[in-house]
Amino acid sequence: MKQKAAVVLLVLSLSSGLASTVQSESLSENVASSTSVSPSTAATSKTSSVTGQALPTLTLKQAVEWAQTNSYNTRTAERDVERRRIELKNAEKELGYTPVDSFIEDEFFDDETSWRNYSSSTLSYLASKKQAQFAKDQIYFNVMKSYQSVFIAENQVKNDLEALEIAQAEEKIALAKFARGKLSEYAKNESTQTRSQTQQTVEQGKIALQKSRDALNFLMGQPNGTAYELVDRPVYKEPKKLDIEIHIQQLTDMNPNLWKLEDSIKTSELNVRYFDFNSGAGAYDLAKMDVDTAKEELDKGQKDFAESLRNLYATVKENQKKYVQLEESLRTAKEALELSRKKWDRGLIIEMELKNNQLKVNQIERQMEELAIELDQNEYTLNKPWST
Repeated sequence: MKQKAAVVLLVLSLSSGLASTVQSESLSENVASSTSVSPSTAATSKTSSVTGQALPTLTLKQAVEWAQTNSYNTRTAERDVERRRIELKNAEKELGYTPVDSFIEDEFFDDETSWRNYSSSTLSYLASKKQAQFAKDQIYFNVMKSYQSVFIAENQVKNDLEALEIAQAEEKIALAKFARGKLSEYAKNESTQTRSQTQQTVEQGKIALQKSRDALNFLMGQPNGTAYELVDRPVYKEPKKLDIEIHIQQLTDMNPNLWKLEDSIKTSELNVRYFDFNSGAGAYDLAKMDVDTAKEELDKGQKDFAESLRNLYATVKENQKKYVQLEESLRTAKEALELSRKKWDRGLIIEMELKNNQLKVNQIERQMEELAIELDQNEYTLNKPWST
């Protein structure tokens, strides 16, 4: 009867694992909804791109939905869940119609094959559900990162266009001075070369922008060359205070990668429990060694996972400090811009100085947006580290 009790205990443990998996997935969904950028209402209206061309709007939510539908990994994972569910149902039927135990002359016999199949099917089903959620989390993060990379590429084009405007103005001034004999030909040519190089940079930036858009198009299953006005721009918000050690423990229980290592332990233990002693000399000892190895791998995986989260949390705090520093830089740059406007109004400075100060303000604001993007991705990774 000891063997039957052990088997029942194992099955109860697996059933408990199934319940906890459902709870973990629910918590995981809540975390994702609390950390993601709030999507704007999907609109069919047209807006203007950085180049002035009218583009259809695209929310992050819509992009993720298209990518989920287009993803081979997601579809495969969902089919695998259904396949494993059917296998588990069949194993349950086999277990139900096969006598679990019988007594012949006071000797207990256990149908090991049925129990082994049921236990193995339960583990496979739980693993497939974890893998399906894992695939969805990966798709979400990849889409979010690709979606937000378009903002970064757009900002670079804006910076380049503003730099080109200044280079063109400086070239115009240089040509005028050269025509009056107040500037050397070398200085004039240098100004023209600077303008030419800046113009090339603008063209390269536009190509990079389209590549960023096409990377997103690829994930969504849309044709290359398709352009959208992305409307869910991340807005900086101060990260919530977090007890990182408690957070690590919570995520350790939810991590699908660690769950796979736990699954390896359970599978190894099943192999020992239902060992076929006709397998040859030493095979049983090897099976027990597999259990020890699996436990060591889980212990190492948990330690590495905890350390990676601590490092990521330190990065989040460092980025938060950088954002505060940029806020101070922006305040100083705006003060300088306002002062230059007053000087310009009184004719005390040339227009170029005013434009340069405006460019500094614009660039800092874009740096702040890009840091807000990085923090947004940091926060998602901190809550679902297995998605990267």
